Amino acid sequence: MIACLVLVTALSGCGGNHTPSEAAQRVLAERFAAALFRGDVMEARALLVRGDEPALDFLVRRATLRWQRDHASVDLPARRDSDRWVVGYSGRHTFRDGRFVTETGDLVVLVAPSDAGARVRYFTLSHVSTRFSTHHDSQLLPSKR
Repeated sequence: MIACLVLVTALSGCGGNHTPSEAAQRVLAERFAAALFRGDVMEARALLVRGDEPALDFLVRRATLRWQRDHASVDLPARRDSDRWVVGYSGRHTFRDGRFVTETGDLVVLVAPSDAGARVRYFTLSHVSTRFSTHHDSQLLPSKR
């Protein structure tokens, strides 16, 4: 009888909304960043606490749209900043006329517990730096600029 009581007590603590481990949070932030900068809307939405929340769905669609054609590289591992995870990124968008835009910055991910484990509660891009250039600029020697 006591063994059953101990077992029921132990099992009741499992599977709830407990704080995910630091390793699980890091993996989630890295997976979310990889999906976002690969332009994979479905995978990024699957990692949200609530994928059907209109505001987060809009933000995911808007963020992934820019990277569906030209993917960005992600600076791993994710680093912890207080209760958030920060992942650096860098990518280039090219155009047919020779122009290109280089963008660098940080993806900041706030992780929350859920019944399915660690999930993304909110995210934002910070320290975004955009540099516009042309193919002619890249062909000039530094002394000719």
